[in-house]
Amino acid sequence: MIKSKYKWLYEPPTKYIADDVAKAHRLTPIIKKVLESKAITKDSDIKALLSESTISHDPRLLSDMDKAIDRINQAIDKNERILVYGDYDADGVTSTTILVNTLRMLGAEVGWYIPNRFTEGYGPNELAFRNAYDEGVSLIITVDNGIQGHNEIKMIQELGVDVIVTDHHEIGRTLPEAYAIVHPMHPEFDYPFHYLCGAGVAFKLSQVLLDNPPNYFESLTAIGTIADLVSLTDENRTIVKNGLAHLNEHCPPQIKALLNQAGFNDTINEETIGFIIGPRLNAAGRLEDASLAAELLMSEDEEEAEFLAEQVEHFNIERKDIVAQITEEALVMAEEKVNAGHQFLLLAKEDWHEGVLGIVASKIVETYSLPTLILNIDLEQNHAKGSARSIEQVSMFEILSAHQDLITKFGGHHMAAGMTMEIDNIEPLEQGLNEWMAKLTEHTSLEPTKHVTVKLEEKDITVGNINDIQKLSPFGTDFEKPLFEIDDIDVTDVKAIGKDKAHLKLVAGEQQLQNLFWKNGQLATQLEIGQPISLLGHLQINEWNGNQSPQLIIQDLATNDEQILDYRSKRKQLDIDPSNHQYAFVIHPKKEKLDDNYYFYGEEIDTTHDIIVFRDLPPNLESVQQSLHGLTYSQLYLILQHSQSIYFEGMPNATLFKNCYKALLNKQEMNLVQEGMQLCQYLRIKPNILKFMLKVFLDLGFITDENGIIKINNNPNKQAIESSRIYQARQARIEVEQFLLYEDFSQLKKWIKNQKGLIIGGNR
Repeated sequence: MIKSKYKWLYEPPTKYIADDVAKAHRLTPIIKKVLESKAITKDSDIKALLSESTISHDPRLLSDMDKAIDRINQAIDKNERILVYGDYDADGVTSTTILVNTLRMLGAEVGWYIPNRFTEGYGPNELAFRNAYDEGVSLIITVDNGIQGHNEIKMIQELGVDVIVTDHHEIGRTLPEAYAIVHPMHPEFDYPFHYLCGAGVAFKLSQVLLDNPPNYFESLTAIGTIADLVSLTDENRTIVKNGLAHLNEHCPPQIKALLNQAGFNDTINEETIGFIIGPRLNAAGRLEDASLAAELLMSEDEEEAEFLAEQVEHFNIERKDIVAQITEEALVMAEEKVNAGHQFLLLAKEDWHEGVLGIVASKIVETYSLPTLILNIDLEQNHAKGSARSIEQVSMFEILSAHQDLITKFGGHHMAAGMTMEIDNIEPLEQGLNEWMAKLTEHTSLEPTKHVTVKLEEKDITVGNINDIQKLSPFGTDFEKPLFEIDDIDVTDVKAIGKDKAHLKLVAGEQQLQNLFWKNGQLATQLEIGQPISLLGHLQINEWNGNQSPQLIIQDLATNDEQILDYRSKRKQLDIDPSNHQYAFVIHPKKEKLDDNYYFYGEEIDTTHDIIVFRDLPPNLESVQQSLHGLTYSQLYLILQHSQSIYFEGMPNATLFKNCYKALLNKQEMNLVQEGMQLCQYLRIKPNILKFMLKVFLDLGFITDENGIIKINNNPNKQAIESSRIYQARQARIEVEQFLLYEDFSQLKKWIKNQKGLIIGGNR
């Protein structure tokens, strides 16, 4: 049995699309099921989703929009110096680019500034604002930040510099004393959609200032929207659809240069932004200065764009290397803490790059499904700084707020947070967080979950249906890509692929459905041809040599039956950590137990072990039956290693024993070293068969052996050859080999399963 990593949650729809509505919109059965799962059943909602109609709310409905526009126009008319103050993530650099380019098109005297993540931190910075004042700036416009910059904004306003805040982040209990605040969630205004990103707010400002902004601005807004993981509904959906269309119709040189560096030349979709464009724009700000990414997006010369994109790519490669190194170290630490029973993973170390700790925390959460805080210890500054990521069941904001006395500064929301704290408080914080988790788990399960969109049958998986599903894109936050469950489909082929065999390629079902499971190549050794399996994943179309076929990108899989896996061949190697107490190793009684998870055949195996490994060939079948009786497991590996096989040598027959004894009787005494080979040749047997027969004779008292001198006992007790312990042991060994090593595997599996309920000593 392969247990799923997640609990699969499927909730049947409570409302259904009427037949006439489905017919009017020509909904295929699979699209109908997907929409019903997302509670999109009304005619108007379906029409809005599927049609080319757009949702674009009047930008003047945003808070203080008219006031902000008037002040900007005044600054332009009077040649005042304007500073656009941005942020260092992808949303920040796209919003900075949109507004700076907008003001340049209007002839404004405009500069821009993006604070350094490490030396200045997020949001308005007092020193940066004072420097702007000293340089003659009289109007500062923040993008993608500012709503929490109360002190800095009040300070600069008192110096006579007006601040227009454009932001989308959560509003606190009070608003900053800015000249104007353009924000979709402003409590005194009623903008129809609350979930614009920073670039979205900047784009709405540009719409009023320019009336008809260039398509490039909407493409940048789409990038910011996807990269910042804001809701992909309502107006954002229109922005992203339009932005993607613009990118594919005429890709701007700045974005094209970025994609060229990534080696990408396919259709640009939401995943292109999420996995290629967004991470690269973020990379520079994570490692050094995000200004490089903004310069790229603002560049107007293709050669300059290519040069800047190359620099961005260098940062992205370096970012990946740093993430890989820190993740490797953090996983070792996490494993120790999980084994020690920790339910909140606080991992802290010196010389961890602060810019990537959020990514590392996400990878730890992905591995262990536990809330995680990753901290860099800075001895010079005497503080630790880092990022936290959470799981659905635990509010990171709530749990950190409960321990605010141990934290110098933090900010965040349900799933993520950033923080700074004193080094001496790390251990008390770790203890407190785990005590908090212990209380939570008294009434809340931490089992990770996946929400199933639709349960499919194999016949539903066609290229046509997958094309229909793509018509619902783009997918993202609040409109997730459909996650399909396919139950009891038979494996027809399985192998590990890629570098270090890290990934799983699986073929299943009568239609030979192709499946890929990234980073799960180890499962190839646990799956067998013909085995029924349940899959959870996203459907896509695989194209090869002009042919299209369905493909499932697996997110999780499970088998319901106990697995008995055949590793008897020396060609198959099982990579298992002997110290992992999830495994129980069953060994020959003459071998040494290496730990308390080792058992001899015939001993009762503790029920705490989920996976059983029959490592050695057993001495007899009865001891195997005793080990199997009542045994529960998810997987049973049959390795059955042994030094040599005697099955094909067989058992000497009675005539051979008789002839051997006669030869010894005639000589009365024989030097085994000098005369043994002659006797072998006379009997036409191999030396090891002769040694065996002599051991039987010795066991029965027919001969004596004094340092290799064999002598006949002239007064032996009359006994049958078969009564010898040596004879019986060989007979048992032959029977064990015949059945366990050479029997058809399907019959062997059936026998093993039958032993669990049999009375000990029952025959096979």
